[in-house]
Amino acid sequence: MKVIKNLISSVLIMTCFTGCFGEVKRIKVYKNRAEFEKFILQSLEEQYGMEFVVEKYVTGRDPLFHFERGYSGFTGNVRPASSSSGNENVLHRYYTVCNSRGDFVTHAHVSLFEKQLRADVEKILNDNGIKYSFLEFRGMSRNLSKWSKDSTYEEYKASKDYESWIYIKLPQAKSKAPDLSSKEYAEVILPIVKKLYTLLEPEYNPTVVFYVDEYKTEWYNPYKEQAQTFEAKNCEIVLLDLSKFNNYLDWTEHDIEVEIHPVEVEWLELLELDD
Repeated sequence: MKVIKNLISSVLIMTCFTGCFGEVKRIKVYKNRAEFEKFILQSLEEQYGMEFVVEKYVTGRDPLFHFERGYSGFTGNVRPASSSSGNENVLHRYYTVCNSRGDFVTHAHVSLFEKQLRADVEKILNDNGIKYSFLEFRGMSRNLSKWSKDSTYEEYKASKDYESWIYIKLPQAKSKAPDLSSKEYAEVILPIVKKLYTLLEPEYNPTVVFYVDEYKTEWYNPYKEQAQTFEAKNCEIVLLDLSKFNNYLDWTEHDIEVEIHPVEVEWLELLELDD
């Protein structure tokens, strides 16, 4: 009986030693941010073959470091050290969660092949005359160990472990009436959506975002018996995940109108875009 108890204890101890890469590694409790941050960044560099730094959220909020007896945790963003530290780094912030129990999930794997993905998608868009403001490539939440510096681009591109985000800025609608402005936007958006769907789905897992610098609508409210106005700057109008449905080629302008939900997105103004 004593032998069985010892065996069970050994198994439990080994289970608690599992580290971020799936290997046997003693779990360590980190007592301060500097020590834990060093561990996170070293783990990323070892796995992906490039240096990373911890980055704030686009709102300016600091990442969360949590310490208590027997547990350390991190929730926040990292970015490749080689990427710019200026405003445009909002496109290279990769959400990461890690703790001293060995859980390590990150979006940063996309940085392994971001340059190849960008070159491919840019060429397709440019060759087909699609004007866009900027591209962003987002990794899906995956265990740190799934991808490594030894992975190939062909394997990664076929994995669906990333999304290609295409941002397209539209001119402000001439009409201020909500229904008429939606029709104006839908007329412009629909042919672009169909073209992007044909060119990029499913190979590049595209999401397209249409936005305007300023969005303004005016209408008369009969219940309040007064005119009302809605205004927003850096306003996202339509966001479509083109891998969500397989019938985008059958969509009508009305389908696009239904998807119009203006939302102010502050971080859009951080980017210095060429008009």
